[in-house]
Amino acid sequence: MDLLTGSTGYLGRHLAAALAARGRKLRALVRVGTDLRRIPSQIEETVWGDLHDPSALARATHAIDTVYHVAARVSAGGSRDAFERDNVLATENLLEAAEAAGARRLVYVSSAGIYGAEGAGADIDESTPLDPAIEQRGAYAWSKARADDRVRRFGENSNLEVVIVRPGILYGAEAKPFLGRLTFPVPRGRGRRIVIGSRNALLPLTHVDNACDAMVLAAEKGVRGGAYNVIDGVTTQGEYLETLARADVANVRPTYLPSALLTPVALGCELASRLTGRSLPLNRYKLKRATESLRYDTRAAHDQLGWQPALDLQAGIASMQQPATTDAAG
Repeated sequence: MDLLTGSTGYLGRHLAAALAARGRKLRALVRVGTDLRRIPSQIEETVWGDLHDPSALARATHAIDTVYHVAARVSAGGSRDAFERDNVLATENLLEAAEAAGARRLVYVSSAGIYGAEGAGADIDESTPLDPAIEQRGAYAWSKARADDRVRRFGENSNLEVVIVRPGILYGAEAKPFLGRLTFPVPRGRGRRIVIGSRNALLPLTHVDNACDAMVLAAEKGVRGGAYNVIDGVTTQGEYLETLARADVANVRPTYLPSALLTPVALGCELASRLTGRSLPLNRYKLKRATESLRYDTRAAHDQLGWQPALDLQAGIASMQQPATTDAAG
């Protein structure tokens, strides 16, 4: 039997379906108070509790072969302490419980966004250092990088085999269409949006089904202690938004503006943050990282896991099957 955390979330629901389709029996750790309708039908056993409850963790990891750790705090809001508790300390608790229970392997879902961007002309592979200034990008990014590092270090001295999967920006069926890292609707613009950055900037997209395939393969074939970039391919921001519009998934008419035009705003936010002691949603480093164009090397996933994205951009967007939408202000 396998254990799945985060089964009620977007990626978790799709992973539950993918594992069950392969004949895996599933147990889920679910927080008390969760609406029963959110638990995937493929879950055969439910343990009520959370990742900070030693008793629940012991019950959840008992007689488990593989743990898929998908649960994470992903909301834009929340303090650094909250993100550390839910994404870093909770991961440590699960690692220790899985090791104590004699689980064979733990697959951790990290993020392709944790890397640094120095030398951005070269493809980012799994040996690229993590972003040393990631805390400037917010508590979520910082916590994912910190948890990734903790998982790798834990695996170096543990009988538990750890494998890390680093997907990019997830999209696919049932997901609200991603429209850009920095984008603003134009009031009464009938779908017109201001997109900060170049039309030719690369987006590290990963269809949710492709991510699930990689996680299953990581459990089966991943090298102990290995990490795997899982990015579908080379897609520009313009190509993605135009494909969304052609497929009638989202009514988007982008106007691209250079990031330099937003630099004074980012600087103003930095100054205001220093004066008020409050963290504002933009600074110059966030602006730089949100508008950069990076390529990701996925050869490790291809060569070691045998992973290939089953869905390309056209098929991935077609899977979303949502009617065209217009901004609420429009």
